[in-house]
Amino acid sequence: MRKKQMTRDLIYVNGREFDNHCFYSYGFEFYEFMSCVQPRPENLILLKHNFDGAEWNPHTRFDYVTAQGIKDLIDDNVYGYGDFCWVDFEKEEDLEHLSAQQIAELLYFSHLAKPLHDIPKARFAYYAHDDGWFNKLYVKKLEDFEELLSRAIVLKLRKMTRRSMVEIPNEIAKVLMESTKEGLLIDLSRMKKSKTEIQIPITAVGHFTDMDNVYELKEAVTDANVKLVYSKQTWKLIKEESSV
Repeated sequence: MRKKQMTRDLIYVNGREFDNHCFYSYGFEFYEFMSCVQPRPENLILLKHNFDGAEWNPHTRFDYVTAQGIKDLIDDNVYGYGDFCWVDFEKEEDLEHLSAQQIAELLYFSHLAKPLHDIPKARFAYYAHDDGWFNKLYVKKLEDFEELLSRAIVLKLRKMTRRSMVEIPNEIAKVLMESTKEGLLIDLSRMKKSKTEIQIPITAVGHFTDMDNVYELKEAVTDANVKLVYSKQTWKLIKEESSV
């Protein structure tokens, strides 16, 4: 079933396990993830899913998709899967070379959403529940998550405001990324818009893995200490009277 793509207006990232390249988040739908990471993964091992278009590898007994399958997967009702878990890999023949230990690692990750020792992946190990509600993501390179976060903010704002805007520059993306260590909350529903400027409140709220608790913060947090501002084709982070 083709899913009507939605845009959640709240982003939360818990980077408490930053040093382990692990992030808990709310607000990133699968289609947004695939739109924001560059280059897009070319092949996925599907560890938990309900996608009818997957292929099957007899060596590992895992389902998988290649580039065309990923396009169809993006259009599928991923939310309806409940749990959705995958890792990416570089070439289709790589499946034939996975060892018994690596297969065990993947099964462990799909069951407990954490590594036994080291999850075999090209760039990402992705565990989600109710697409966009809860995600636990392991990345090989921190820069990939930094890009996901900054690009997803812009993608959401373009859809919500129907305005064109440039990408967030690296120096601000890095500050946002560092802020995830304290539990970063970006509430797009509270943005203030004028003809020339958009202001989005962001704040540190601490570390959560239960996204029900995070969603409750949507009403509880009303006074953000930092604003992400877009004006005259320029992004700024403003705190009190200072800016980055």
